[in-house]
Amino acid sequence: MKLSEYKIDVWILIPVLLLIIFGICAVYSASSYYSLSKFNDTSFMLKQHLIKVIIALIVLFLFARIDYKYYQKIGKSMIWVSIGMLAVVYLGFATAMNGASRWISVGPFNFQPSDLAKYTLIIYLACLMVRKKKYLDLLYKGYLPLLFYIVLVTVLVAFQPNLSTAIIIFGSSMVILMITNVKTKHLLITMISALPLAVMFIYSKAYILERINYHSDFATGGSSNYQLTQAIIGFGNGGITGVGPGNSLQREFFLPEAYGDFIYSIIGEEYGFIGTFAILLLFIIILIRGYKVAKLVKDDFGKYLAFGITTILSSYAVVNMSVACGIIPTTGVPVPFVSYGGTALIINAMAVGILLNISTQRQQADLSIDAVNNEEFNFLKR
Repeated sequence: MKLSEYKIDVWILIPVLLLIIFGICAVYSASSYYSLSKFNDTSFMLKQHLIKVIIALIVLFLFARIDYKYYQKIGKSMIWVSIGMLAVVYLGFATAMNGASRWISVGPFNFQPSDLAKYTLIIYLACLMVRKKKYLDLLYKGYLPLLFYIVLVTVLVAFQPNLSTAIIIFGSSMVILMITNVKTKHLLITMISALPLAVMFIYSKAYILERINYHSDFATGGSSNYQLTQAIIGFGNGGITGVGPGNSLQREFFLPEAYGDFIYSIIGEEYGFIGTFAILLLFIIILIRGYKVAKLVKDDFGKYLAFGITTILSSYAVVNMSVACGIIPTTGVPVPFVSYGGTALIINAMAVGILLNISTQRQQADLSIDAVNNEEFNFLKR
């Protein structure tokens, strides 16, 4: 077999495409009443979402063709550009939406720097872990330089304020470091030290305390958490098989953010347990395949990068589903590829494109090894 005769990794691509298709249907249903009331067009938000989907698909296939090793050369520039944009947001030069200043406006487009920062951090961490491979077990020469970038990005994101994304970034970074030879005691000290700082930050933000109190009230049988109560009603209405596509009652202004952060509840209502389990299963497939790619790829940079991208995507899915089901307090984390599109949809597509390229490069390497082995075997036969 020639090196050019490899195929794109369908075990990653197909689940992502199915999630996007599922998301289009869910967004249309969840946003139709809101679109009608605000724009006098039931499909207005669907059209906006489709534009983002088309851009995301172009980005996905474009990045799937770019050699991932190229990011090892520009990783430092990427992370500092992201840090610069986060600093711009932190300094107040940002567009405020829903009580938070997380967006930079570029003409008609709103860009959320934290969406890019979480992946550029992973890329640069992978660069540093390769460069400092022999020193990762040393505190000053190996571990602290990594921790510097993790803490800097986490703090800048947290002060937007965007605590949920900050926690995912910090937690995912710690998980990635676990597959290296970083000392466990260094990771434990870092995580233990971060806890009191996180608690102090939470107590300094009234809206976070309010969400925690609402969740506690809900967990003990109260009804003060209106949004979560309506989300659970949606799941209850759906039962096993759902009420059918387009037949949701919760989307009719009962459930706020039905097309975004709580779209999983609308899926549960319209497609039932079967629909929500299908979404979960698709993410499990991506998780397993992404980690398998990370395990099989030969070079360390590809291994760390594949592991990091897979961890970030999976974390977002788990957090959103946990929120919708009432397991953890409400956050502003969307379901990757399913929630109403924007910066997150496009940048997640970029990340999947990189993951696909890593898988492709792994196939090329395997084919090359097979070709060499076959040549050696034929030589011995002669």
